[in-house]
Amino acid sequence: MRLNNYYNKKISLDELDYITIENISSNSINITSDKMYKEVHDFNDHMLEMQKKREVYVHDFWVGFFFNVVALIAVILFTYAFDSFDFIHGEKLSLVYATTRSVLVCLIGVVLGYAMYFYFIFYKKLFYLKLSTAIMIFTALFNFVNLVPLVINLILIKILRNSHNAIKGDAGYPYFIPLTMTFLAYEEENKKIKPINDYRFSDYKVSPDTEMGIPSID
Repeated sequence: MRLNNYYNKKISLDELDYITIENISSNSINITSDKMYKEVHDFNDHMLEMQKKREVYVHDFWVGFFFNVVALIAVILFTYAFDSFDFIHGEKLSLVYATTRSVLVCLIGVVLGYAMYFYFIFYKKLFYLKLSTAIMIFTALFNFVNLVPLVINLILIKILRNSHNAIKGDAGYPYFIPLTMTFLAYEEENKKIKPINDYRFSDYKVSPDTEMGIPSID
């Protein structure tokens, strides 16, 4: 499932007259007017549409994430093979290996490069082509095989950036949960009502001077 291109609407908090950030955080709101009801109703419809776009983003996110997990494992194994197989010429596949002749240094560089990639791309969600390319080129210094994931990541990052841009900045980001509506009438007098356990005898005691409306007996 890809993006619903026909639905490009976004809602910001500034556009909302009745819904607050507290309502969105608690996923609930008490309706006190017909205008509020209409805004919440439209907001909930919008959340359902944005959930569809979020599903696309989540799908793209995990595709990119697991691709790089597999790529990391493959590059590590290939780097480890520099010293293990005679037909793999490590000095031709790694500038660092040609200089240091150390597989360990190359392995550390590869792991460090991917650690930066996972942190900035998938944790911080900085879906920038230049950033992705720079990190992948750094990792390729330790093993030129990493140029293959570099090219594929250029495609994945572009897709991921588009699906993320379709939802970020919206009032319901990141989960887009519709608000639960309640219709309780909170009046000032009702707020003064105390729990039954808080009442004392003095609350019921009537002053002798109080007019009770009881007729006198002549």
